[in-house]
Amino acid sequence: MTATGDRSSAVDPLRMLLAIFVIGIHTGFPDILPEILRQTLLNGIYRLAVPVFALISGYFFLDAVRSGREGLFLRRILTLYGLWMAIYLTRYLPVIDTFEDALSMAFFGYFHLWYLPGILIAAVILAGLVRMQVSPRAIAVGAVVLAAIGLGLQFVVLSGLAELDVKVFRNGVFFVFPYFAIGYLLAMWRKKRDDWQPGGLMVTLALALVMGESLIWYAIAGNMSGVENMASLLIAAPVLFLAALGTPGWENGRHIAGMAAFTYFFHVHMMFTATRLGISDDAKFLFVTVACVALYLAVNAIQGRRLLRAIT
Repeated sequence: MTATGDRSSAVDPLRMLLAIFVIGIHTGFPDILPEILRQTLLNGIYRLAVPVFALISGYFFLDAVRSGREGLFLRRILTLYGLWMAIYLTRYLPVIDTFEDALSMAFFGYFHLWYLPGILIAAVILAGLVRMQVSPRAIAVGAVVLAAIGLGLQFVVLSGLAELDVKVFRNGVFFVFPYFAIGYLLAMWRKKRDDWQPGGLMVTLALALVMGESLIWYAIAGNMSGVENMASLLIAAPVLFLAALGTPGWENGRHIAGMAAFTYFFHVHMMFTATRLGISDDAKFLFVTVACVALYLAVNAIQGRRLLRAIT
């Protein structure tokens, strides 16, 4: 999750911001805004989080491929998945009634942990394509086609044409792989041309495009049904990432990346804690965010970084 890279860039602070976006999605922050404006955040800007996370992983996967460390990359993701599934065991074990439930939970993951098997599947697919010497152009076309299929399946659901589980289109194939592949291809491109980065105007236009599409999905669904796949994210995610990559960052980038990963993985526990304490609405968002950061800093101070590196 905290892949190595250029720590002088703003990519790591971006990761932290995106982790906070995920908390915003899951807590519905902010409640005080009119529904139409909340749509542009909860089903718009906030939805950049997972695509950019996947893109970052794909970007650093190029080094793993070129150095023959694909297996190490895959084992690391699998280990993280096993650790966090164990940490959340008491949350999902009571809802498993059948063997099929257990298989589904093991394959797709609990709640937000679906992202890890998604990355694992995307990496396996991409590694296979690279070994078969599939051209970068063909990989790009395949990524777009799979993303389009995911969009189509989501349209069928949100338009009311059919009832499908979100796992059908939010998975490693139709959702994660397109961004993982884009990140990988961007890394190849940056090796040849590393002096270009999107300016502020391009970033603003990309974010506006995401917000505009979110309103289209609002019209399709007729309400604030969860939006996962968006065509505009295929543009906005790489634009945002490249802008951060070319922007000076903060010191202790690896530390910030670890905090972002911990916040993403642990925030659901803090959400349950907030509910038990009777904290709701916007106060819940603030509580979960502050609690995750505070706990990370406390564990880092007491145990050092070894434990945190193991679980992030």
